[in-house]
Amino acid sequence: MEVSPEKRREIISALRKGTVPQRGLDFLAVGLSPFEETIKSELNDVAEGGAIFKAVRGEYGCGKTFFGRWVQEQAKLNGFATAEVQISETETPLHKLETVYRRAMEQLSTADCFLGAFRSVIDGWFYGLEEDVLAEGTIDPNDVETLAEKSDELLEQRLVEITRATPQFSAALRSYRAAQRANDHATAEGLAGWLAGQPHISASVKRTAGVKGDVDHFAALSFLRGLLLILKDSGYSGLVLVLDEIETIQRVRSSL
Repeated sequence: MEVSPEKRREIISALRKGTVPQRGLDFLAVGLSPFEETIKSELNDVAEGGAIFKAVRGEYGCGKTFFGRWVQEQAKLNGFATAEVQISETETPLHKLETVYRRAMEQLSTADCFLGAFRSVIDGWFYGLEEDVLAEGTIDPNDVETLAEKSDELLEQRLVEITRATPQFSAALRSYRAAQRANDHATAEGLAGWLAGQPHISASVKRTAGVKGDVDHFAALSFLRGLLLILKDSGYSGLVLVLDEIETIQRVRSSL
């Protein structure tokens, strides 16, 4: 199997630092073949609408992080989006779901976009709406106004389930799309950041979507559900979320 110069440098650089490479683990993985069928079967179950939780135990340095990243690579080969969150007692505590959600969106990865794939997924979903409208064969592709009108109608149909799960997520998506069409890049950028859980988005940007505050602990799981619906509607098999260094929660005070 041929390795590109870029990937070769990335792997060697990570090994020099004693860390696990982000990509190209298939060139290094040995002894994982006994797990391949199980992982493939479980990914298939998730792709068919299921959900699976898996805990990986092991001593320090035994390869837990390597295994988690190898699973992510297998998942992307099977049409999944993936995200890896490093749990930290101070920076990314597990009990603060808004922080876990934000880190997951920052690390969102697909086969076509390595890291930072959140906007790529959202934009791809909107593009898919227009493609679905054109596929009906009743609209001239050059008729921009009618295409936009029909795409918005289809958008509302697709947003029904998302609105039921999380109305604020749905409202921000509408305004994000409107800002894009108006070439209001600052507003679109701000709303994309807010949807991804980023704090400190200006109030003026949030007012355009009729939303307030930041994505908090209680909204995080609803927003994640909204993303899952978009992933499935965009043709992705699902999402593989890896929580690494989770043993750090053993040191968290019991009062938390």
